[in-house]
This record gives sequence, C-alpha cells and structure tokens, in this order.
Amino acid sequence: MSNMFSKSIVSGCAIFSMLFGSGNIVFPLVLGKACADNWILALFGWLVAAVVIPMTGYYGAMLFDADNKKLLAPIGKHLTFALMFLIMMMVGPLGVGARIVNVAFGGIHNLVPSMPLVLFSGIYTLLTVLIAYNPGKIIQIIGVVFTPLKFGGVAVIVLGALYLGGPLEHVGDTSNAAALLNGFNMGYQTMDLTASLFAVGSVYYYIKNALPKSDQDDKKKILKLTGAACVIGGVILAIAYLGLLLIGVQYSDQLTDTPSEEIFSKIAELSMGYSASWFVSIVIAVSCLATATFLCSVFTDYIRQDILKDKFKRTPILIIVGMTTFLMSLLGFGQICQILGAILEKVYPALMVFIGCRIIYYYAVINKQK
Repeated sequence: MSNMFSKSIVSGCAIFSMLFGSGNIVFPLVLGKACADNWILALFGWLVAAVVIPMTGYYGAMLFDADNKKLLAPIGKHLTFALMFLIMMMVGPLGVGARIVNVAFGGIHNLVPSMPLVLFSGIYTLLTVLIAYNPGKIIQIIGVVFTPLKFGGVAVIVLGALYLGGPLEHVGDTSNAAALLNGFNMGYQTMDLTASLFAVGSVYYYIKNALPKSDQDDKKKILKLTGAACVIGGVILAIAYLGLLLIGVQYSDQLTDTPSEEIFSKIAELSMGYSASWFVSIVIAVSCLATATFLCSVFTDYIRQDILKDKFKRTPILIIVGMTTFLMSLLGFGQICQILGAILEKVYPALMVFIGCRIIYYYAVINKQK
C-alpha cells in the first residue's frame, strides 16, 4: 500500500501542476494587490473557490468513474454534449489554453520588451504540441518532472520576496463582505472546477491501472487513493496561493500600473533585482507549460474521440489545436479573460450546485444500493 500511496502523491502533484497555470499565478497576485488591507478574508474566499470547490469537483467526478456521461446523466444526453463542448472550448484553445501563453509571454515581455507576442506564441505552442505528442507519459512527466520545478521555483521567488519585502499592513477601506466576495469571484475565474471534469480521467485511470489486476474493480480502494490525491493536490495549491497572495499584498503599492500578466516578474525585480526576473520568467514558462501541455493533449483526445469518433489520426488534430491556440493567444490576456468571465457568470454557479447534488445523491442512494 505504501507503493500505491506514492501513486497518490504523484497524482496529487500532477493535479497541482495541471491546475496551476495562467490564472492560478496571476489572480492571487491581483487579489493581494486589490485587497491588501483585508487580505485574510479575501484569501478565505479565494481558497473556497479555487481549492475546495475544484477538489470537490475532482472527487465528485471520480465517484462516477471519471465518466462525465454518468456524472451529468440527469441533464440528458444532448445537454451533456453541449455543456461538455462549451467547457472544453473554454479550457481549451479558445480560452485557458490561449490565456496560458499570454501569461508566459508576460514574464518574458517584462524583460525583453522588443519580443513580439506572435513570435513567442508560435514557439511556445510548438513546444506544447511536441510535449503533448505522447499522451501516455503526460501524468508521469507532469507529476515527477514539472511539479518539482514549478513548486520549487515559485517557493524560491515567494520566500525571497517575502523576506526582502516590507510589512503586510496596508491602509484601505475594503469591507469584509467585499474582500470575501472579491476573493471568491476571482477564485472561480481560474476555471478549475470546469477543468476537473476532463482532467479527472487522467488521474483516475493512472491510479486504477497502477493497482494489481485483482483490485482494479475495487471502487473503495480507488476512491481512497484518488481522494488522497485530491487532498495532496489541494494542500499544495493552497500553500502556493497563500504565498502568491502575500507577496501581492506586500508589493501592492508598487504595482499600480503593472499589467496583470507581468506582476509576478515585476515583484521579483522589485525584491531581488533585475537578474531575478530571468529566473521568474523561466518558472512562469515551466508552470504554464505543464498546464498548456495537459490541456492541449486532453482537448485533442476529446475532439478525436467524442466529436470525430476516431475517424482521424491524433497527430493532425493535435497540430490544428496548437494552431488554434496560437491564433487565439494573439487577442491578449485581458480580452480572453473578459470573454471567459461573461460565460463563467452563467455556467459556474449552476455547475457548482449540480456537482454538489450529485455527490449527495451518490452517498445517499447509489452507495447504499451496493
């Protein structure tokens, strides 16, 4: 079992790396900057929306064997198809996938203002496509390679900035309700609950296939290990978010005119000097690349299997997804966030309530029938 628990650790790290991408880096910093005088309540609202709800979504999907058709069965086949298509487009090349490229570009652009977005985006999406070419190795690569680089890099920058920064006391008039609501609203803009609906399959089957064949149909054992992965991933996310929000608070007075996607590298420059910005840019690029690779791979498989019914090979679809991501990224971070925000306001609350009801139904009805 100790060997299997190590699979939960790898899977939890993979959950962190898959989710901790563009908005997960930028939004805690923006929140700290906006609610510096009342950051504790803002953090609470953020953690509920960006950690508790997504991890609950992961676990809820695992209860139904990581099968969205089972999870969404009550709304019917056609509405399930439409909802999943909308979610896939939002987290894929027309939304989060493109936004990730802009955040990675923000770190580089802060250092090399002459670097055009079109050149950077072309190189970055090409690299994403190359890594996503072998889908069978993605969980292992993300969990074992990307997570230490990502978490370690963010930890170095955050601890350095906290140590070299000033006090956390800031004067302002942000009310308790406003801070809490701001944290919650900004937290759900990470879109991690929607991401959980398609990311969960990779984690679920990674753990299930790692079990001995005699245990692969043992639902309780699978849920125990996948549940542990959710807890591990959630804890790592919460630690990272706390550090990012705190440095957003510390340097809020010096970030007034800094674009959102460049805040992280700007803080490193303010706290540790210009040379540290290069390290930050690498950390941002690696952090975003892990998520971008996963999204690109999963979206490609969704189009091939669910839309095109395996009538085409994976490689040309992967290339088209990469090209679409590249073109969409040229809109810029702000415009992409504006488009996604308008959709999220209508979809996200209903999805939260629905998944909560499905979890209750599983334990109140389905589990008792077994």
